[in-house]
Amino acid sequence: MGAEPDLLWVKGERSRRFRFGIFELDPRGGELWKAGVRTRLQPQPARVLTLLVSRAGDLVTREEIQREVWHEGTFVDFEQSLNFCIRQIRTALGDQAATPRYVETLPRRGYRLLVPAEVVGGAEAAPTAERGPASVQGFPAVAVSPSRWQRLRRPILVASAALAGLVAGVTAVKVLTPRATAGVPAFQRVTFGRGYVDSARFGPEGQVIYTAAWEGRPVEGFVVRTASLDARPLPHLGSRILAVTGPGELLFVAGKTLSRAPLAGGPAKAMLEDVVAADAAPTGDDVAVARSRDGGPARIEYPLGRVLGTALRPSMVRISRDGQMVAVAEHPVAGDDRGQVVLFDREGRRRILSGDWASLNGLAWSPDGREVWFTATRVGADCALHAVDLEGHVRTLVPALGRLVVHDVFPDGRVLLERTTLKSEVRFHGPTEAAERDLSWLDLPRVAQLSGDGKQMLFYESGEGGGPTYTSYLRATDGAVPVRLGSGRAMALSNDGRFAVSIPVEAPDRIDLLPIGPGEVRSIREPGISEFQWAALTPDDARLVFTGARADGRPRLYVKPLVDGPARPVTPEGVALWSNSISPDGTVVVARCESALCLYPLAGGEPRPIADTDKMSPVGWLGEGTVIARADSPIPARLFRFDLAQGKRTPWHELAPQDMAGVRRINSVSVAQDGRSYAYSYTRQVSDLYAVTGLR
Repeated sequence: MGAEPDLLWVKGERSRRFRFGIFELDPRGGELWKAGVRTRLQPQPARVLTLLVSRAGDLVTREEIQREVWHEGTFVDFEQSLNFCIRQIRTALGDQAATPRYVETLPRRGYRLLVPAEVVGGAEAAPTAERGPASVQGFPAVAVSPSRWQRLRRPILVASAALAGLVAGVTAVKVLTPRATAGVPAFQRVTFGRGYVDSARFGPEGQVIYTAAWEGRPVEGFVVRTASLDARPLPHLGSRILAVTGPGELLFVAGKTLSRAPLAGGPAKAMLEDVVAADAAPTGDDVAVARSRDGGPARIEYPLGRVLGTALRPSMVRISRDGQMVAVAEHPVAGDDRGQVVLFDREGRRRILSGDWASLNGLAWSPDGREVWFTATRVGADCALHAVDLEGHVRTLVPALGRLVVHDVFPDGRVLLERTTLKSEVRFHGPTEAAERDLSWLDLPRVAQLSGDGKQMLFYESGEGGGPTYTSYLRATDGAVPVRLGSGRAMALSNDGRFAVSIPVEAPDRIDLLPIGPGEVRSIREPGISEFQWAALTPDDARLVFTGARADGRPRLYVKPLVDGPARPVTPEGVALWSNSISPDGTVVVARCESALCLYPLAGGEPRPIADTDKMSPVGWLGEGTVIARADSPIPARLFRFDLAQGKRTPWHELAPQDMAGVRRINSVSVAQDGRSYAYSYTRQVSDLYAVTGLR
């Protein structure tokens, strides 16, 4: 029989239950209810779950759990006991550690409940200094301590009221336009699959049109009518939706080709090439696009053909309600979603409305057109919904509870808001192992390089665990605890094992050599290079090979003596490299030439094409005469061996996790030069889309 948890935050609340998602928890007897069916938890799992529910959305550290649940004088194997409790909780909730919907593990740190929680049952309590409002939008708020309430007073009001609808209340609403109490947002869930939402827009009549990849399948298109939550497939729409025009046409992009097609059905018409983002004016007559070729700055055109200016790696462009301005989500750092909100007027004047965001990923104009609404965070990857006015004043509309992404705002005030769980994972396969195993560390690890013998792995963390400047690590592949080397994005190891090459995210105009053992960081700059995007040392550790861009040009590959001397171009402008494909003898490097691969001599000279490498990207080398490359497909990562002497291509490996739900692509692959070990990383994104009303 379950015992009553003796926890501060449930004392005096013993007649109450906690509701989260489709569950209700009664802390008195450790009873978990689902659709009227009771499951009784053992005492310790019940205590742990009650603690997580009472702190919904927050990281609860392992130390806090030990202090609150296992009191002083209790002699147990804490690690084993806690792992048992978490397994019992996940079993009761039907949850999975790899793709959590309720309990998220933050490795070596603690756990977090991913859904909002509320107190239900018992007499209603009036607001006091020790708790938030007793009820908002018809749901009681969770009791909090005085310090926590004072610190999070306004965010908790919004989060507990608005985000309670994310999971708990959505199934009871019959349409996509729920009524909301004045000043309190209401959330209506739109999607119910397991996977990720790729894009979403409102249609002319307020219907929701979105693309998503469910259960590991390719991206598909759907439409949800306002009178029903049944999603109707949109045949042949497996591309990213950029806009829906007033007359009822879809603008979408496949690869970098912008096309348009009738929403009611019919053939698509290709419009433009080299398009990375686009939007349609409210009338549907004018279109704004961002066009980029070979990685250079993108041209912002509005209307088509009229260049307003340039932006670095824009992910979204949105035309203002009055058609006089274009807002752009710009990402100055290559390979990273750090960003800023940039505004162009029709005369081409550019200004930054809001910058220095560690992650920026959604953009839309407010209903009245006086603000730009965007989702971003200063640290980590859990983005909140913010608004910035035309004077640059920023306010928060919905605080982060997980990662939020704004997709669209309808003129009547409805908002399409995605809530997603984002986590990267690392898989490793060694020479004597029958199967891959997990080498993940914190929340967003990314593999940079394996050592030549496969016994060490260089990687970096870019999420909350990595901090605002990211963190580079070296880890023994036997699973030992990683060694923190320093800040920045790790790129490559020196052949002698003394240094790791890293590029700072806050100062990409330099390269840092981080000492693996004793020593000091050595910084390298090159006159004229404003941004380093990738770098590695040649096998003799005497030269630095890097991808760099000048302020007014496209990226290209350079080689530079490590001790002294200027950099010299190796490839034409627009031909860059983002993985270590320097040959073992240090004479050539593998990089793109047109749509295939070529061998570029580091000493200078004409590139030599590698046969049968169309639409391939380099991965590395196996000895002197064999190149490893991967096909340009997001998942699985298909690796091929190329015997340069014989001109022969053979399949080598296909890399993908067993559970592909929510996995967009394999981000990075590294193969040890002896060919006996490999590692790869990928990001899993599990999303739910909501239609939100009442935001102001």
